[in-house]
Amino acid sequence: MRSIIFVLFAGIVLVSRPTPALADEASKNAKIDEMLRLTHVDRTIGQTLDSMEKMVTSQMAKADLTAEERQHAEDVQSKMMALIADRLSWQNAKASYVKIYAETFSESEIDGILAFYKSPAGEAMLDKMPLLMQKSMEVSQQLMVDIMPQIQHMTEELKQTTDKK
Repeated sequence: MRSIIFVLFAGIVLVSRPTPALADEASKNAKIDEMLRLTHVDRTIGQTLDSMEKMVTSQMAKADLTAEERQHAEDVQSKMMALIADRLSWQNAKASYVKIYAETFSESEIDGILAFYKSPAGEAMLDKMPLLMQKSMEVSQQLMVDIMPQIQHMTEELKQTTDKK
């Protein structure tokens, strides 16, 4: 009887004990969580949503709408942005981010990334990244302005070609 109880107890202990793979996954996920915290992904998502809303608002301001149409568009925009903000909120997106980081990086790579972000150079990069991104967007926008006449010309050529057919 004692041996049966021991075997049952040993079986329960073995089954309930975390397996090395699960422990490794938990360790890796904890490191990913730290990396996401250090890189302020939650803040970046919020900034992206703010930028998106400003862009939509800016585009709507340029539209030739009646007061009634404008009000309806603003109502739709408000509902749309609320939906997007909810779906893309850090609370809803975090698990997906952890998953894609886990699929993309090995644990040793994550260790190296964490070491970098904790270094003075990594901290400087994190601090200066918003300004760098802003400047990059300005450069991209200017490059697009520079090529816009060519794009318009290509569009006109395509339209003329399709109109002939």
